[in-house]
Amino acid sequence: MSQYFPNSKMSSSFKAKAQRGQCHSTKQQTLNDLVMATNSSSIVSKRSVERIYYPDEPHFFRFFVKKFVRRAPLINRGYYIRLHVIDVVVRRFLERPSGKKKVVINLGCGSDVLPWQCMTRYPDSCQNAKFVDIDFPDLIEKKCRVVQETPELNSLLTGLKTDVGDHVQLQSNQYVEIGCDLRHISDIHKALSTVVDIAHCEFMFVAEVSITYMETEGADSVIEWASTLGQAEFCLLEQIIPDGADHPFAAAMLGHFEKLKTPLKSVFTYPDIDSQRNRFASRGWSQVDVNSLWQIWSSDQWLSAYARRRVDAIALEPFDEWEEFAIFAAHYCVVIATTTPGSVPMTSSSSKNLERLDIPVVPLSADFSEYSGTRGQRRFGAAMGLKNHLGEEFLANTFGLGTNSRLRSYDLYEKESPLRDITTHYTGPCGRMCHTMTYLGDYGNLLVGGRTSPSSPLGDCWLFDKRVNTWQRVDDLPLPLYRHGITRLGQSNMVLLIGGKSNPSTIFNGCLLYSPSSGWIECDVLGSNYVPVFGALSVSFHEATRSPKCDGIQFSGVLVGGISQDGIMASQISRWVLLLPENGKPTISFTVLSDINHSGSWDRGVNSTNHADGLINRFGASGFVSPEGQLIIFGGIIADGIVASDVDIMIIDISNSHYKILSTCRIATVSRLLLVGTSIYLTNDDQLVIMGGGATCFSMGTFWNRGCYTLRYSRTAPTHMLPTSNERKWRHSRIVELTGEIKRKHTPSSCNEQVAVKIDIPRLQVTTAAAFLAVLKAGKPVIIEESDLGGCVQNWSPEYIVEKLGFDRQIIVHEANSSKMDFNSKNFTYVTKSFGNTMEEISKGHKLYLRALSEDHPVDQPANIKLDFPQLAGDFHLPEPLSFVAENEFSSVLRITGPVNMWLHYDVMANVYCQVVGSKRFILFPPSDVTQLSFAPGSSSSSIDVFSELQSPSLAGTHPHEAVLKPGDILFLPPLWLHTATPLSDLGVAVNVFFRSLDNGYSSGRDVYGNRDLAAYEKGQQDVTRIAKSFSKLPHDMQDFYIKRLADELAQKTLD
Repeated sequence: MSQYFPNSKMSSSFKAKAQRGQCHSTKQQTLNDLVMATNSSSIVSKRSVERIYYPDEPHFFRFFVKKFVRRAPLINRGYYIRLHVIDVVVRRFLERPSGKKKVVINLGCGSDVLPWQCMTRYPDSCQNAKFVDIDFPDLIEKKCRVVQETPELNSLLTGLKTDVGDHVQLQSNQYVEIGCDLRHISDIHKALSTVVDIAHCEFMFVAEVSITYMETEGADSVIEWASTLGQAEFCLLEQIIPDGADHPFAAAMLGHFEKLKTPLKSVFTYPDIDSQRNRFASRGWSQVDVNSLWQIWSSDQWLSAYARRRVDAIALEPFDEWEEFAIFAAHYCVVIATTTPGSVPMTSSSSKNLERLDIPVVPLSADFSEYSGTRGQRRFGAAMGLKNHLGEEFLANTFGLGTNSRLRSYDLYEKESPLRDITTHYTGPCGRMCHTMTYLGDYGNLLVGGRTSPSSPLGDCWLFDKRVNTWQRVDDLPLPLYRHGITRLGQSNMVLLIGGKSNPSTIFNGCLLYSPSSGWIECDVLGSNYVPVFGALSVSFHEATRSPKCDGIQFSGVLVGGISQDGIMASQISRWVLLLPENGKPTISFTVLSDINHSGSWDRGVNSTNHADGLINRFGASGFVSPEGQLIIFGGIIADGIVASDVDIMIIDISNSHYKILSTCRIATVSRLLLVGTSIYLTNDDQLVIMGGGATCFSMGTFWNRGCYTLRYSRTAPTHMLPTSNERKWRHSRIVELTGEIKRKHTPSSCNEQVAVKIDIPRLQVTTAAAFLAVLKAGKPVIIEESDLGGCVQNWSPEYIVEKLGFDRQIIVHEANSSKMDFNSKNFTYVTKSFGNTMEEISKGHKLYLRALSEDHPVDQPANIKLDFPQLAGDFHLPEPLSFVAENEFSSVLRITGPVNMWLHYDVMANVYCQVVGSKRFILFPPSDVTQLSFAPGSSSSSIDVFSELQSPSLAGTHPHEAVLKPGDILFLPPLWLHTATPLSDLGVAVNVFFRSLDNGYSSGRDVYGNRDLAAYEKGQQDVTRIAKSFSKLPHDMQDFYIKRLADELAQKTLD
């Protein structure tokens, strides 16, 4: 074996360890297949990033992903930073001068296109380089076939040959593919030695979420082997659990991969940055640098401020999922290791170290009241207090984001067993999130701004009159804002607003003062210490003072954290002073507050968790100031890592010119709490109530806090939070839905108070082919009744279907956790079940839905009931008058429905929905309503819950058409009519036939579902991106002016 391991550092025991398990059992092959399957999801996401983030580059993922699927903004940004890191590492390696051949080895490469990206981006640096992809033989065989069949890939390669031997499936002068299990290091070494001269090469190993699926011993062997090849570097990107396996994101992540049967093997042995550093240092790597992806996002060595601003300015990708992005990125680490000290630039990374900062951690118990089902599941709302006529206190968590959509309601909370309920009214603001609620004493609670989507900020403001518990519209903001910092000024009826976002890429750089008598007034900002931010925490001290400089009143407070225009956490802990002169505009100034222990060395760039500033500067945190001048901060995200459980709550003395962290609190509860998107309220009797909250855990599910938490704030011992002891704890009472809106006179309304009027879809009989062609030409939906669909209407009972298809016939179904399926949030999973079990579970009320796919070619071919279910196909046929449908059939889909709604979507192809068993209610909207129904650019699905919102003003401008189908009915759906459906029976069975009604214009790409947008639209999207980019360097107002003109001109062209 010495010929394969020339480096003397490799011991004989290591060689033996590396060669174990060469034979593949059937079970092992199954596990390998599951690992390879993770590649399929990953490359779809990378294709989404490629198309949106790199519109002007050649696209290579498209050759491995036949159908473009636009991922959610959070997933796109997560994969963008992953791709960017690998690109930076490899570019630096390629560009560094060397007399040796450069070899980039991608371990567990999947369908990654790194070689082609590098050869087109850095052609000069690739002249002396070779790229080697290594993965399972089956996967490499498929990749090899794609390369051979794709001119855009193989044209960049010279000297191309295949089936070379020794696991080498493809070899060229620039690129090599080796099909070999990574556990078989000796085979890999042998294959590598046949394609490069190892002794005269310099190596870069890349392992992007690949070796983590291996047993830890095998993965460590790969790392150690790589260090024996002389001059080498290693870039490892994989998951970590920096705050333990019980952190909500970590638990969701681990559960996700367990469910896929591809558990993360190394994450418990190497759970954090320090253990990953030691992992490499103990295996032959002389210099090791480790950072989380979140640290990398904020580091100019990895991503310039310009690059972050460019990402934020992508017109097709409005983004506001900062907390969820930070938590995701903090759970992935990037290891850069080298065998040659000093050859690679290193960046500092750190883990939290509260002992070094001498901060006591106080364990804290909380009283917990568990939610029932999905009640209470609300995030990015805002809390307010209200009372009944007996003066008993209630709390409301208002608006925010629910399980499926933004909510136009509030959750009402009560102490256990109040004497009387509270009277509520049902008119008020429209649904929103990222707004604020501020208590103004006798005036009530002030709601300010917020947003619907990140590109749709709201400027309306409302006062909730606590005397009568009604909403009143007040003065609008001068400009729409969300994620602003806001605080009541002392005990006054005024509020101060600082920063916020006015659109996805613009931060408001000013400060606004509000009073009920004067409305909003802009303040003059003095000095240069303030960095404009959004998502900061602003608090005010309780007392106003007489200004020593003029005859006026001044208030003071503290501003903490937020994210700046550069897309990173602002390192600013500032004391602000607001001066209200007798005459003239109010002014505000900011001075830096430094740590009392680091007063001589404060620097705006310090944001490490080993420095107190880094723990205090947060985004999305909540907090308040005690009368004694202590700031209590809850949750949020920080710049240099994750807000761990022992710093969830911080108590800081800010009464002087320096701050001092007095203590932190670790909340110990049965159910782990995530202080993101929560609403926190301090009651009159010093109880702290934590309501709602949670986060989308990337593509791995959504976590919701399971209940309401009650703490007691002690004014006598302010460094401690106490459980409520014998006091009554708070609990969720009920949901108050708002259905109408009060308009303020002479003020433009941001929400319409009317509701949409439903139109009944007409029923008619179609007895001739000519009659159906007339329906088709009219382009309006109709219900065709009294038609002959065959024996299916009489025969297809659950027992009959199971008998015909076989109890054990395997099918893939949607398994939902809510009756309202949402394609965009993916609140369902695709699971494989037997037909018999599926029908039994539906009969028991399980939320299952079957949309049949092609039995033999589900990825490449549309469904066809005659081929996929021949046992049933003989019972079904289209009526003779629908011969045009049969002659132009694209697909025929068997659908079986349990108690779940189909999400709002549109189909590009016309189709007829033939109801066979049960009944179903459809709501359709004409294509002209598409801009009012929250369809993201390029997406054919919306997250709007039509059945919940149909009677609310949010859909007032739409034109809903309603149909109720019974067995034997046929619903004709014209192309592009937006539709959603809900079952009216326990079981629904239908056959949905899609057909081509256009002579041409359909996309030439693969379209299994019949809803790929027309070729003209796909090309138009590319043109829109190009046009938007051409305006990108102009001032925003000029961009807005010209793009609106072009939109109007384009709309006029459709009328010509």
